[in-house]
Amino acid sequence: MTNVAAPYRRPVWDALAESTELTVLLLENQARFRRGGTNRGREWAEYDAPTYEVAELPTARVSRGESSYYTALRVGFLARYRPDAVLLAGWESPAYWQALIWCKLRGVRTVGFYESTLSTQRHRRGPIAATRRRFFKLLDRVVVPGIAARDAVLAMGVDATRIDVGFNAVDVEGIAERAQAARTVSPRSPDSAGHRFLYVGQLIARKNVRGLIEAFARIASPDDSLTIAGLGDQENALHTDAERLNVAQRIQFTGHIPYSEIAGLFARHNTLTLASTEEVWGLVANEALAAGLHVVISRTAGVAASVADMPGVHIVDTSVESLAGGMQASKDAWNGPISDPPILAMTPRSFATVFEQALRVSDRSISADGTKY
Repeated sequence: MTNVAAPYRRPVWDALAESTELTVLLLENQARFRRGGTNRGREWAEYDAPTYEVAELPTARVSRGESSYYTALRVGFLARYRPDAVLLAGWESPAYWQALIWCKLRGVRTVGFYESTLSTQRHRRGPIAATRRRFFKLLDRVVVPGIAARDAVLAMGVDATRIDVGFNAVDVEGIAERAQAARTVSPRSPDSAGHRFLYVGQLIARKNVRGLIEAFARIASPDDSLTIAGLGDQENALHTDAERLNVAQRIQFTGHIPYSEIAGLFARHNTLTLASTEEVWGLVANEALAAGLHVVISRTAGVAASVADMPGVHIVDTSVESLAGGMQASKDAWNGPISDPPILAMTPRSFATVFEQALRVSDRSISADGTKY
């Protein structure tokens, strides 16, 4: 069960469906998603799943800011699927509690997926934090995508032997292949000497794109450029910032880039910058590393702790000064796309294996490197 069919999650579902009879239950439906005025592209509501079933659960939705909360309109909605195990990809919505209670009453195995980190948890104490702790302690196991999320689950009081640690995965092999193909078809012109920075994501306050633009203005040489790909309510303010800082001619706003075209976008750039003040993970960093790019990542992002030792990674604070320093360091160190980046080992298949082990067994935990502890 999950809110929406995020494009980057589908390779993991494909891999899981190779060895299980998988049904993905979505709390959001296509029609409502398209009416919702979202910053996400249409591909988030257009899915084709020949290897597994996708079903939209009838729900009522209440939205607040970036968050949506769902309540299932049918009692016992899981009964028709007769599940051996249920993977719950959230906890905040009543629908997840409805599913958890149904499973507990019938002895069905439950596994939770938790991505947030201690730095992204908005409630560390009080009734909301207590409710979250209760939810995860009721689960049979919890899968987390990295060590930062593991630490957050441990802080809830969940025993380490019930936590399975994987590595948040995207289609790294496919992205690497498509990026290399794009570079082969359109190699960089010898006279385009400037460094090409890139941001991909929503144009909203917590992404700190305004700080990124100011950092770019501080370190950019005349031939350097910055591409900003995404949608959001800060777009007009970002254009204003670029004009005020006299870098508008070197910044390109592309709007939303379809997920199918993201590898080609990476192939045309050198360094991705993720400057978020709050970021549960930041899968775009996985994608950029798979494409051979350098990445400048704020240490508040969940991905930072898991990729800090990889080549081409520059971990920074969210201040303009620190961002500028990381971007300059990446620019100085750039010597072409990284060959055979370590992120290529973090495949959807390896992540799906962690989920499957959590869904099937109860006597082990899997560390980030695949060892038992």
